[in-house]
Amino acid sequence: MQLEKLQIDLRPRPNAQALELGLALLRAHAGVVYAVWLALWLPLVLLGAGLAYLFPEYGSWWLLLPWWLRPLLERAPLYVLSRQVFGETVSWREALRAWPRQLGGGWFRLLTWWRPFFAGRGLYQPIWQLEGARGQAAVARRTVIGASGTAASAYWFGVACAHLEAILQLGLIAFIGIFLADENAINPFAYLFGATSATPLLLALSFAGYALSGGIIGPVYASCCFTLYLSRRAALEAWDIEIMLRQMKPSATMTARRAGAVLPALSVLAAGMLAAALLALGMPATAQAAGKPSGRTAAAEQCAEPEWAKSRRTPRPPERSTEQAQLRRELAQLYATDDLRNYRCVESWELKKDVKAKPVKDLDKPDLPDLTLLAEIIRILLIAAAIMLAAWLLYRYRGQFAGIFGQAALVRATEIGGLDIRPESLPDDIVGNVLALWQKGERRAALALLYRATVSRLASEDGLLLTRGATEADCLRLAGMACRQQRLGVGRLQVATGVTALWLDGAYGDRWPGTEKLSASCMAWHEQFGKAAAGKAVPA
Repeated sequence: MQLEKLQIDLRPRPNAQALELGLALLRAHAGVVYAVWLALWLPLVLLGAGLAYLFPEYGSWWLLLPWWLRPLLERAPLYVLSRQVFGETVSWREALRAWPRQLGGGWFRLLTWWRPFFAGRGLYQPIWQLEGARGQAAVARRTVIGASGTAASAYWFGVACAHLEAILQLGLIAFIGIFLADENAINPFAYLFGATSATPLLLALSFAGYALSGGIIGPVYASCCFTLYLSRRAALEAWDIEIMLRQMKPSATMTARRAGAVLPALSVLAAGMLAAALLALGMPATAQAAGKPSGRTAAAEQCAEPEWAKSRRTPRPPERSTEQAQLRRELAQLYATDDLRNYRCVESWELKKDVKAKPVKDLDKPDLPDLTLLAEIIRILLIAAAIMLAAWLLYRYRGQFAGIFGQAALVRATEIGGLDIRPESLPDDIVGNVLALWQKGERRAALALLYRATVSRLASEDGLLLTRGATEADCLRLAGMACRQQRLGVGRLQVATGVTALWLDGAYGDRWPGTEKLSASCMAWHEQFGKAAAGKAVPA
């Protein structure tokens, strides 16, 4: 690799900063990367949707097809980024034509036991695709690249990307469900828990949601894992120092010019050194002894490397060339200096009786405040928020878990909105009493009698399960569900809807109907509810 052509500021970074560098790299080349990714991703999702349409008995299982083959598609964005980062311009058509040649190495592992369990696969894709390592060489490279917590960072980043995709997919389904009349027609949580069947509309939106989420998050995952790989290699091979050394290396022409200018000076310097050597031959032995290094320098040279520093060394594979071996020796000499190694040799005076083995402490360790209490408070708040969220979800979707936890005992309502709906509390002639109250000017009492008689008939004759605390809207919602399940006639539902509207307009809106409208409602009520009441009541 030509490191001097790097287009990014590459140096050893923490893993979090390396992932952020991947986002910046993706923003710089988003057009090409997303073009080649979508050119492969969308046809694969359409293939899964077509198979689901042709074989509907397997339904949502075809969603696994694009998910399973996704690691092979991630090599196309990696091909683009690996060349763009070194200044080589690649179009999305060129990357698409080169993609089949990038599939060699690691594909069987990625599509079998690694696929469902290993979310950090993106860290090791460059080992097969860019380095061309195979077999034991690839195993050794994966061990080195994944050390020092890099593999864990890649794994948890993959888990976070999977959660983001799930949020986008379920969010799209729930957003479409807002505009539908039936609240259970397209409920993503009911679909997950098996409370409803996978309708064609829900299945189509599932494929659309996965195409959207995978189309957005796929290049993000590939780019961030690639920069995490580059950061790890920069830390292992000291790329930043190598780049500086290459930038400092003079050209051949400049070297020749400097050599021509320096030769006279070297001749004078050599003559001076020869004269100094001749004078030194006549110096006494005491003067020669004075030229030895001081005790402080000797003590510093005898300082041994501590054990904790040896344990932090990262194993390296053997050199592949003489140039690499020479470069490693030069880097080792640079890191052996006092400025770059992470310990210092210090000479100090101590009494013999107080000489004790002292543990090695980290130098320049900052004094951090104790945040234990704050962390405990945050932990308690997060646990309380999680419990409240779980309780709210169980309450909100309590009807979806009826098949799992069993049907809880429900208390039937005896009144709705403060009105008594027990059959024994109603008179025999409902319509006559309603019209009599209306003629007397007791309009609220007349509509109240008509409404509670309607609700009482629905509960006692049609088996409508009204629980304690139900409202007028709950009554209409349950009546609509009973009508769709063919347990309630359409005519009775229409009469109940009209009577409820009259009661709500009059009782809460002070909008009273005319006498003709009330009479028509009473006649319709008698046609639907009066005849059933005259005969034997239908058991619930």
